[in-house]
Amino acid sequence: MAGPPKTRGMLQYVFKHFRESFKVGKRQKVGNLMGKDPYGNSYFELPAQPQLGKRRPTRWYNTADISQSEAATGPSEKWGGFDAELPAEWESWLRHRRAEPPTEKEVLQSLALAQMKKINAAKLEENRRAEMLGAGLDPNPPGKQDHEKTPYPKYAEYEITPGDMQNDNVKDKWEKHRNPFQDNK
Repeated sequence: MAGPPKTRGMLQYVFKHFRESFKVGKRQKVGNLMGKDPYGNSYFELPAQPQLGKRRPTRWYNTADISQSEAATGPSEKWGGFDAELPAEWESWLRHRRAEPPTEKEVLQSLALAQMKKINAAKLEENRRAEMLGAGLDPNPPGKQDHEKTPYPKYAEYEITPGDMQNDNVKDKWEKHRNPFQDNK
């Protein structure tokens, strides 16, 4: 005998998968500390869980000013750190451009190279200034050209900000001013 249609099983199947799609309580909530950088930033990762539909790991960082209890529980809701200094290697890891987190040696080599470039650039600039002074030229950067100047000129007899009484002539003008629509006696 065939029996009744299996609609109830189908509804249970749909409802079960619908409920599981929310993944409530199934994902790991505490991130794994992957490393720290010389600026004091901490980097965390939640591993990928393809069975829950999470194909890529979740990665984030917290700056040094965030407490340890807040740090491991997920990306901070605070706006602090959006302008924090990040080494290029850690940023590429955060953006999934590299699979493995950088080693401390890699980060320190990169920072040392950047510092060496800054020192060399300062030396080159000093040599350029000395050469220009020796040739009798002005080593300062050029002034603003006509197309770069402020489009609205400022004149001493006019206010820059309404009500700004810094110029004595303007102050006298307003003291003698009489409103023609107001009856002043």
